[in-house]
Order: sequence, then structure tokens, then C-alpha cells
Amino acid sequence: MTSISTRFFFAVCLSTTLCLPLNAQLSESLTGLDTTDAVVDAIYAISDADLRVMDVLDELSNGIGPRLTSSKNLTEACNWAQAKFASFGLSDSRLEQWGTFPVGFDRRLSVGAMTSPSKLELSFNTNAWTPGTNGKVSGPAIVAPQTEEELTALTGKLSNAWVLASTSKYTPRFNNLEGTSLRDRFGAMCVAEGYAGVVKPSGKSGLLLTRGRYSIDIDNLPQHVNITLLREQFSNIFQLTKDGADVQLEFDIDQTFTAGPIPQFNVLAEIPGTDLANEIVIVGGHIDSWDGARGAQDNGTGTSTTLEAARILKKTIDELGVQPRRTIRFMLWSGEEQGLLGSRAYIEQHPAENEIISAVLVHDGGTNTCSGIQATPDLEPLFNEAFGPIIAHTADNVDEDLRFRLVPVRRLPRGIGSDHDSYLRVGVPGFFWEQNGDANYTYIHHTQYDTIDEVVSEYQLASVRVIASGAWRVANMNQALPRDFLASSGNSRRPQHDALGVFLGDGMTVDDLVKGGLAERAGIKAGDVLLQIGSVKLEKQSDLRKVLSDKEKQRVVTWLHQGKEVTATFDWKEDKILKTN
Repeated sequence: MTSISTRFFFAVCLSTTLCLPLNAQLSESLTGLDTTDAVVDAIYAISDADLRVMDVLDELSNGIGPRLTSSKNLTEACNWAQAKFASFGLSDSRLEQWGTFPVGFDRRLSVGAMTSPSKLELSFNTNAWTPGTNGKVSGPAIVAPQTEEELTALTGKLSNAWVLASTSKYTPRFNNLEGTSLRDRFGAMCVAEGYAGVVKPSGKSGLLLTRGRYSIDIDNLPQHVNITLLREQFSNIFQLTKDGADVQLEFDIDQTFTAGPIPQFNVLAEIPGTDLANEIVIVGGHIDSWDGARGAQDNGTGTSTTLEAARILKKTIDELGVQPRRTIRFMLWSGEEQGLLGSRAYIEQHPAENEIISAVLVHDGGTNTCSGIQATPDLEPLFNEAFGPIIAHTADNVDEDLRFRLVPVRRLPRGIGSDHDSYLRVGVPGFFWEQNGDANYTYIHHTQYDTIDEVVSEYQLASVRVIASGAWRVANMNQALPRDFLASSGNSRRPQHDALGVFLGDGMTVDDLVKGGLAERAGIKAGDVLLQIGSVKLEKQSDLRKVLSDKEKQRVVTWLHQGKEVTATFDWKEDKILKTN
């Protein structure tokens, strides 16, 4: 939510500018842009019925489906997107290979049920790049042993059995079948008797998160089926089994591996510039997804807005007979979910381009509307002019989330975990659209709920207009965006002193830490989950960006470490940890 004082500030700036005579506006303009813009006006005049963004999203997420990097679906999606760009009349629509994956992976049918003592359809998932069942497999549910006596009692009972492991502590271990621990010996027994697989519970949230490790060898593929079952269902089945019921489970999981190397691509298309055509404004998002659902919001929403923004901008400027000053490049990267692989590789393949890119604008925050852009003190006066017409067109929306605004920050945050980060690391201004709305991104992020049913069409329509208009305005500024304000140049990943010093993976889970950073000094570890900073509960990554952009120097940070909450007081001004509890 934007504070009253911030909204007042922008209202005053905008109204004051509009009241100036035209010659005064032009003489005082920092960007050379007029306060009104015929292209932006035309974009906002397009009726909702004439915007195709939801149709594009439906084609992608329902027609093609999830798009795991290395999958046939992703290759199909890249070809589909390239053809879309070409059909819009964009120049140089193409695929560029950025690398290969050692093994391809495709997920098809996944069904499961309890068939006895009663019938129950099961909600579950498996990680990517793991084996399926090679057909329907039915067998008894067996509780993993916790004692020597329980292990002995299972002898001869594990053929086609589904092992219920309530925690990792009791999961059979297969990497040391000659070992003497209970888990090692149980693993050896499972293999010897031909067990079916392991079934584990999901987290307490009820969300089924999909992950996976792609660095596997076709000659040494994973061999064991591991299923994560909805926690409530697992608990019921576990208790029935403990009580002595004859619980029978049945799974049919069709997952296939393909020998690599599997080529991986980014998708590019351009609207050529004029007098500054050798400079570039990049607009985009990632086209790949995890494959536990349909990839509708991560990142079908960003893919569809990129495509539709390209279409309406090209159509509008053709009708008005104008062209942008800078080249506007639309990019859809792949390999993002495995570590920004496509965008990083593209930068490595085209290092000279970094000097001519003015800005990178990325949409990758789900269905909530693109309602703002972060602006440092150096950028704020420029962005007030560049985004002024968008602010004006959205100022009267009843829904405050649909009003575009600048979000003042001291410096652009890094480590958010999307493709603009790749550019920030090499000193190129990269922006992750601020997004606001009623949708809970944590609920769908990498979960079973990432479907088109959770997408808000009103937000998508608004975002398309913002993205197309914003790209046009930034491309027509007199100057490229300044770079002196960036936290660092080169490949350094180190954030500034007011950052936590963490890089996030799924949701608020810490994926990596900056060596010597505040988080590492406080004792935060990879795998920990950030819960709260000060009074702000961290439910999605945008919450972290917002709380780190204010001016408070000391705050209590709370995180979850091995199931226990830990707190520490961070002092950003002095760059130190005051105390840890």
C-alpha cells in the first residue's frame, strides 16, 4: 500500500508539471519527454475486450502446459513464442541457444489413490528429474521402522510396499547399502525385497512444492521413487497403518528421461529504434517453469504480458506511424528456475551489449498487477517524467493496487531471484516491477496451485498496459539510465550494507548467503526460512524488498532454523549484529 504522503508527493509533482506552459515543460524536462504521450494514450484507449493476454496465457499454461527446463514442453513453448513474436511483425524474432542440459525430463500422467480400507484419491507430487513408477504399482503401506525390533518385523513384507516416512530421520538410505545404521540396513532391505517407493508428508502449509536437481548422468539416473503426499492425507494413512489396518496404495507416475545434451533456448524479438537504435531497452520474463502444476503464474503471467505488450505496442506505433528512439527488445529467458541460467549465459555470450542496454524491465511476480517501479534518488526525477503519463492514466482507479506509482528506494535491491538480477550483477540497471493486489503469491509459487484458475484477469490487463507504455517511454528518453547509483559493477554478488546478505530460492527460503554478510554473521544458514523483519511478516519476496527499502537502521529479524525460531537484531547503519536469541 502506498502511504498518503507518497501519493501526495507524486500528485503534486504531476499536477505541477501539467500546469506549466508547453515551452516551460520542454525547457525544464530532464528526459526530453513530453508530459503527455500519444502512444501511451492509445494503449490506454484499447478496450479490455481487445487485449489478448488471457488468451495467450491459456494457450501457454493449458495448451502447452508446464515448461521445465530440458522438457519437450519448454522447447515447444519457445518455438510457440518465437512464432507469436513473428506474427506480430516484430523484427529478428529468433531462438538463441544458451546451453544444454545433460538429461531431459518429461512428466506426464501422475495419479495415486488409497484403495483399501476405503477409496481416496491422493494429492501428491514428485521432484523433477526423478523416476516414475513404470506403470501402475499397487502395494501395502508400511511405516518406516524406528527400532531394531520394527526393522526385523518387516522382513519379507516389503515387496511393492510403499514406505511411510514421517520425517527424514526414518527415511531409508540408499547411498551406503553396506552400512550398519538402521537407515542403511532398511534401505538395503527395501532394495533386496523390491519395495515400491517412499511416501513423505508435505509441510504444514498444505502446499506441495516442486523442486529437482538437474545435474544428473544418463548412465547413473536416480532409481528410487519419492512421493510427497498432502500432509492431511499422509497423517490419516499413517495412523490407519499404525492402528493395524490393511492400507493399500496405488500410484501410476509416468516420468521419462531423455539422453542429452538437450539444447536450451532464449526467445528474442525486437522493435527497431531510430536515432538511438544501437541502444536497447529489454522487456521480458522467464518462460520456463517448474512442472508440479501448469506454470501459470511462475511465469506464465510474465510471459503472456511480454508477448501481449509486444503485440499492442507494435500495432499502436504502426497505426500512429512512429518508432521508438532506442531498440526495444522483448526477451523470454529459460533456465531461470535453476539459477537464472538463460539470462546469465546470454550475458556471457554477448558481453559487449552490457554497455548499450539502458534498462531491463522484468515481470516475474505472479498475477498481481504491475503497479510501480523502484526509483533511487538519482532515478526519481527521471522516472517522474518517464512514467508520468502512466501515473496520470491510472490515478483515478478506485482500486489503489491499480494506481501506478514510483517506489522510492535508496538503491536497487539484489538477490531477488529473477533475471534482472543477472544484469544488475554486471552493472546494468535491472528492474523487477513492483506488484500489488489480492493474490497470495506464496500460495502458488512452485506449488500445486500454480494454475490459470488463480490468475486475476483485471491485473493482467493492467500490467500489459504498464509494460508496453513503460518500455516505450524509457526507450524515448534523451539519455540512457545512469549507472553510478548501482550497488556495484562486475560480477560481484555482494549487496550493500542495508541488505540482509541472502539470496532466496523458493518463497522465503534462503538459497545462498553472502560471505561475511550480516545474515551469515547472525547465523542464518542455507535452507533457513525468513519469517519476519520488525513488525512485517514475510509472506512473499516483495515483502522483503519493501521492508529493506525503508530508512529504519535497526530491526529484529526472525527466521526458522531446523524447526526453531531464531531472532537477531540487525544494525544496518553500523553493519553489525547487536544480539541473537
